[in-house]
Amino acid sequence: MEELIIEVLAESLRLADPEQDPGYEAYVALTDLRQTLVDEVKCRGALTDNEKLLLKELAKYDNAVFSRMLALKEEAEIGMQRMNVTKKQINAYGHMNLGESIMFDKGV
Repeated sequence: MEELIIEVLAESLRLADPEQDPGYEAYVALTDLRQTLVDEVKCRGALTDNEKLLLKELAKYDNAVFSRMLALKEEAEIGMQRMNVTKKQINAYGHMNLGESIMFDKGV
């Protein structure tokens, strides 16, 4: 279990670093890894003192990782909104080809 905690801690440190720019896949992998850790803790019950210390150290990086995940979520929401606006505009104006347009540029 201690190895798993160290692995989660190392990945959390990497993702909390503002210099890093990992993709969302890294955060999904961290979430899966953390879930594995939670499941192990539930099954095992009692933790050693060293494991407790490592978990306390891990908790220090929760806010930094969470804020980075939240920023990615907001970026994705903005992208989705833009896509929806674009779809609405395309549907509103129809699929006009250049030959169907009313005005042509003279190419001055």
